[in-house]
Amino acid sequence: MILYTNKCSRRKEKENLVFRNEELNGTGEIVVYSNYHPYWNNREEKERNPRFDVFSGKLLDLKEGKPSAIEYFFDILDKEINPGVTICVVPSSDADNTDSGIAKLALALANSNRKDMVYYLQRKKSIPKLAHGGYRGKEVHYQSIETVKDMDITGDIVLLMDDITTSGNSLYACKNILIESGADTVEMFALGKTVRD
Repeated sequence: MILYTNKCSRRKEKENLVFRNEELNGTGEIVVYSNYHPYWNNREEKERNPRFDVFSGKLLDLKEGKPSAIEYFFDILDKEINPGVTICVVPSSDADNTDSGIAKLALALANSNRKDMVYYLQRKKSIPKLAHGGYRGKEVHYQSIETVKDMDITGDIVLLMDDITTSGNSLYACKNILIESGADTVEMFALGKTVRD
């Protein structure tokens, strides 16, 4: 397995590392596991994407919360994340969807010797789905996400997770919210990065 980012890391003290691979820590960038190729090239015209692959299918299965996909990604990630790390997720664009596949995966990772802050960030109002052309600016996330008041993240070393990233704005906005809430370190991670050919 190779995780990758766009920048070289700056060295950090060992106890502040989220990822076991030290090169992935402290980049300030989103660490991405692999590329995600959407199922449709053109949804309206039902034009399928010939680059849609098995991994992209697994990501769609995770979005649906399928246990096999949760187990598949858990087996990959559990050995890549240090113990003691706090786990958070980017909330769904749908404020009513509090039981997403990525949240279930994050809970499994938290229950494996890590701190559960999976639902620390909550969407207080729904926003248009980004995959269907919704606005992608950071400000829409700042205006629609809040923290759970009776949970404390002060001083935590946080892994902020999302299933698929396109613009990255939701991850960057959530990272800023976590830092403003007192987190010591926040590393951003997405299982897939949308690639359109």
